[in-house]
Parts: sequence; structure tokens; C-alpha cells
Amino acid sequence: MMEAIPIILAAVLTINVLYVFGVFNAIANFTAPVVTGLLGLPKEAVTALVVGFLRKDLALGMLAPLALTAEQLVVGSVVLAMFFPCIATFVVLVRELGIVNMLKAAAIMITVALLTGGILNLILNYWL
Repeated sequence: MMEAIPIILAAVLTINVLYVFGVFNAIANFTAPVVTGLLGLPKEAVTALVVGFLRKDLALGMLAPLALTAEQLVVGSVVLAMFFPCIATFVVLVRELGIVNMLKAAAIMITVALLTGGILNLILNYWL
């Protein structure tokens, strides 16, 4: 608890600061082609995906007010589930693997999550 509480509080503070300063909007605009094209999600879903890096439990709930279709909810949920773990797991991975190997692991997780989401989007929206 002594290690986890400061990390979680710092993550919540970071999310709020980034949101207030419009960082999520900038990230949404930058990643819109991937999110809308590959995943078939609206640009507003980027905020939930980015928050998923810091807090998984909050990220899925952020998809609810976007009025997504059932297919979009499935794609978003799968991508969030496969995406990089929460910030506490991130810290453990850095300690266990080192920064270089953790970055490699993160790149693999993000790539696989996006590819799986893209394939799932194709299957649900175009082939069924």
C-alpha cells in the first residue's frame, strides 16, 4: 500500500492536469487517423485510450457516454484490455525489466492491441 498509493495519486493528478491543459485533445487530433480509420472509433475515444495507460478502471467507463455502437464498444473494450497495463504495473515492469526492455514490451503490447482492434473492427463492421 505504501508504494501503490503515491503512484495512484500521482497518476490521478497527472490525468487531471493533462486534461485541463488540453493535452488529450492534442493527442486525439494527432492519433485520429489511427483511432477512426483502423479501429473505427470516434476521435473522442482517444481520451479513454490514453487514460487507459494510467487507469484501466476509469478508461472503460469513459467509453459509455460516447454513444458507441455495439461493435465499437467491443473494439474499444478489447483494445483497452490488451493495451499497456495501468501505471502501477508500468512501474513494476520498469523495476523488473529495466527501461529498455519495458519500452520493448510496451511497443509489442501497443502494436498487438492496435492490430487486434483493427482486425476485429474489420470483422465486425465489414464481414458480418
